[in-house]
Amino acid sequence: MADDQRDLAALEAARRALGGGGDNGVPAGAAPLQRQADQLASIGDWGPAAEDVNRRLLELDPQRKVAMTRLARCLREKGEAEAAEALYIEILAVDPANMIASNFLRGLRLKREQAVADELEAAVVARKAAAATKKAENAAKKAATATKRAESAARKEAAAAKRADESTPAAAGAAEAALAD
Repeated sequence: MADDQRDLAALEAARRALGGGGDNGVPAGAAPLQRQADQLASIGDWGPAAEDVNRRLLELDPQRKVAMTRLARCLREKGEAEAAEALYIEILAVDPANMIASNFLRGLRLKREQAVADELEAAVVARKAAAATKKAENAAKKAATATKRAESAARKEAAAAKRADESTPAAAGAAEAALAD
């Protein structure tokens, strides 16, 4: 039994000597935290408890890629995309072949690019709508001006016709008087 414990301790010491942390072994005292982190991840819990556990694991071993990846996921899930992106970049600096970090980083960047594209498209649509509204307002002003001109012309014609009607009986009466003489 003592030999087994000695062998296990020697194995752990060798792992630490060969690079320790970085997912090559669990640092002393971190096993319960690692089990808790594993359990939370297995049920898809990326909330505050998972964030706390993974932060504590990183305090014990700052190069622990699994804890870094899980912490980045916690940050991403709670809407802290920039912090998650920074952590994914840090993971890739330590482990350029880390597909989880690479895929999630790509996803975050695509989402950000899509949001920018959506904002630009909304701005274009808003400008087109504003231009169409302005065009409609201008057309309405032109129609109102044309209506006013037509009404003014109709009033002038009516006034001229009225004057003509009023002068016609007087002129007709004068003509009749001249004929009667």
